[in-house]
Amino acid sequence: MSTYDFPIALQLEERSVVLVGGGRIAQGRLAQLLEVGAQVRVIDPKVTPELRALADAGRIELVEREYRSGDCAGAFLVFTAAEVPEVNRSVVAEARARRILVNAADVPELCDFTMPSIGRRGPVTVAVSTSGRAPALARFLRKRAMVAIGEEFGTLARLLGRLRELTPGGPDRAAKLQAVIDAGAAELIAMGRKRELWRAIRQIWRSRLATLLDSASAGLSEVER
Repeated sequence: MSTYDFPIALQLEERSVVLVGGGRIAQGRLAQLLEVGAQVRVIDPKVTPELRALADAGRIELVEREYRSGDCAGAFLVFTAAEVPEVNRSVVAEARARRILVNAADVPELCDFTMPSIGRRGPVTVAVSTSGRAPALARFLRKRAMVAIGEEFGTLARLLGRLRELTPGGPDRAAKLQAVIDAGAAELIAMGRKRELWRAIRQIWRSRLATLLDSASAGLSEVER
């Protein structure tokens, strides 16, 4: 592997993903995939009760048999976490032959990409990677980072996203959004000082205020005008 990873954030909602394996490691991969809306097909003759329950609930497609050649066809991504190393190598070989990116759990040399340690605060995602070399360290660093990133940052991300949608693009919009952050918006949200937050935003946006702010606050129950 090269010295460094190339970080990328994929949109997997409604994308087809094949996951080979039915044990605890596969279950952990599956939880992350379902969280982002992927459509997952799990292939393994033996699966955990939790995976079976997800299949019974219609959350995943479950194929209870050994992996077969052709099972990767049509997938956007492939993950393999089979207990038999030969199976993992077969999955990787087929995925690469089909030009599909593949991840083999705990075998960095077989991976086209590795899985970072992930923490979320709403739309804010923190991902720490050690290029597959030290997963325990990645988890440790992710936990430290999440201590500094409270729920208020998720709320702020949603608010800024709404303001961004309602404001014409360009340098002026970027400057105004940055000004909201610099005004201590996250801290005001954390302390429940919502009126002060909206006063600050009104000072930054000096035109179309009533319509803009009414629209921005719609659906954001965490922040009230």
